[in-house]
Amino acid sequence: MSPIDIPGGYYSGSLLGLLIFIADLVAVVQVLNSNRPMSSKILWSLLIFLCPIIGLIIYLLLGERERRRLRYLSIP
Repeated sequence: MSPIDIPGGYYSGSLLGLLIFIADLVAVVQVLNSNRPMSSKILWSLLIFLCPIIGLIIYLLLGERERRRLRYLSIP
């Protein structure tokens, strides 16, 4: 069966693409509002937009180290 034969066959792909695009936009806004150097902001934004799924996963795993480090400061 081709996607034309399945009712709503095109909608699942476009909905998934839209959700990934929205998640990418949210991640790029977080990157641009962070306290990173401008070169780091540009590189993260390019990675997220050029490789939408992989870039977003890499950003979620590695890009938020700064925020996690501040969350676990020792109490004096």
